[in-house]
Amino acid sequence: MREYLIPLLEGWGVNLRGARVVDLGCAEAGGLVALAEAGAQVCGLELRASRAELARRLAQERGVELRVLVGDLLSEDDIAQLGGPFDLVLLRDVIEHVPEKEKALRNVRRLLSGSPVGKALVTFPPYYSPFGGHQQMLASPFRLLPYWHFLPRPFFAPLAWFLRRFDRQPYILTEMELFRKEKLSLHRFEKLAARAGFAVAGRQFYISRPSHKLRYGWPVIPAGKIGLIPILREFVVSGATYLLAPKREDSGPSGD
Repeated sequence: MREYLIPLLEGWGVNLRGARVVDLGCAEAGGLVALAEAGAQVCGLELRASRAELARRLAQERGVELRVLVGDLLSEDDIAQLGGPFDLVLLRDVIEHVPEKEKALRNVRRLLSGSPVGKALVTFPPYYSPFGGHQQMLASPFRLLPYWHFLPRPFFAPLAWFLRRFDRQPYILTEMELFRKEKLSLHRFEKLAARAGFAVAGRQFYISRPSHKLRYGWPVIPAGKIGLIPILREFVVSGATYLLAPKREDSGPSGD
């Protein structure tokens, strides 16, 4: 967060000092703590109670004021409990796991409603990218094999059967079935965002994304001009970061 996302946000003109920020799917809230230390007022929503408790402990250890609610970002009641409006909503590596993606984005827009500077930051690995199936989270050597997550069913099914029995971390295969159904490409995400009432205010694509440096020690490689090529980028961009701005409602012509 400190090394990449905060400078990226500041480069896009997002003022964090004093900003009201909520992280949907905040996990252990390391990102929120970094934002709080940068001057933001932060809170989080986390689906799992155990991770929410870890987030509270981290905030306490760092002397950061942090409110973390346990809830589902698809639940309108849970979203309402967060309050608002927020100046910045974070959805980091979460949208690909959500079955109702447009509803999730509409709930994000709801949290921004009323803020004159409201923006959303969304990150995810595009489906057709080398590790768009999250196979790197497996324990077997198949974690190093790119692209196999979108093999046709006759080839994918026996491989999944094998891995469920012999890999020490087969749970990701359940998630992979959702990824295979939803196929969240860059193009599809931008269409979903538009339908949810957003315009793209900023994009940053990576061949090797910052989270891969943190988890696996891989170097961070921005996509550069490759990210401008519509079809090619779907297969080589491993991580996408979008800044979304709510579209202004068209009130139509005024009359006397």
